[in-house]
Amino acid sequence: MNNQDKNSSPMKLLIVDDTPANIDVLRRFMEEEGYDISIAPDGNIALKIINKNKPDLILLDVMMPGIDGFEVCRQLKESDDTKDIPVIFVTAKTETSDIVKGFQMGGVDYITKPFKREEVLSRVDTHLKIQNLIKEKTRLNKVLSDKNDELIESENQYRIIIDKTADGVFRLDQNGKMLHTNARFYSLLEFSSDEIEGKNIGDLINTEEPAKIIPQIATKRFGDRATNGLKVQFCVNENSKLWKERKYFTLLVDSFGVWNLPNNVLIEKGSEKKFLGTLCIVKKNT
Repeated sequence: MNNQDKNSSPMKLLIVDDTPANIDVLRRFMEEEGYDISIAPDGNIALKIINKNKPDLILLDVMMPGIDGFEVCRQLKESDDTKDIPVIFVTAKTETSDIVKGFQMGGVDYITKPFKREEVLSRVDTHLKIQNLIKEKTRLNKVLSDKNDELIESENQYRIIIDKTADGVFRLDQNGKMLHTNARFYSLLEFSSDEIEGKNIGDLINTEEPAKIIPQIATKRFGDRATNGLKVQFCVNENSKLWKERKYFTLLVDSFGVWNLPNNVLIEKGSEKKFLGTLCIVKKNT
């Protein structure tokens, strides 16, 4: 049942027991599996060892002179530095009340004396795997949090640039719906941002050939194959005062497909790619 990764450091276990015979048995079991073992004969020494060199898991005897295993576990769980270390209680007691107390103190499991090798190794292995999964989840959550912060910062920068540019700009999702527009575009058509965002691009243009024009606006293409200088009649908000004077504005549209990978990666075979939408730049037809 050796689960130690040959390419990684051995997992560190601390055995806390005041009986040398128990320590010898447990140490033999664990060392045969390649674990890095530390020993503490009582609770006070165990706490000193843990504070200096945190183990990955603790096998903790319940009945010891001085502070017992329950008190040691309680102190560990009260500290942010040690609260996540899994503790397996070692006990000769099988009364339900003692087992329950162990879990209430923060223990993850218990093993009973006399020790059965396969049981001990199985419980240790199980809780080390669980601990590794928890650590990996924490790491991935941190990565996701950092990526989310980067995306928020990037989005903020994008909005600042879009809002300050002299051209009209709007962003379409994968289905051709307005995600974001700057004021130069929506105010020209006498819309507010709330009124125009969420609308389908097909509802904002006047054309007798929607099947031809809409794919050019909501294009998936990029680079030299992107849409450039497309003449489009955009509809004025029919609820506005301007609509009584004119129904449309003819504008020039440049459209670029936005993907989840850099453009030079998209052409590689086997690359997983996803279309995210379209960025459109709008200029007056002079």
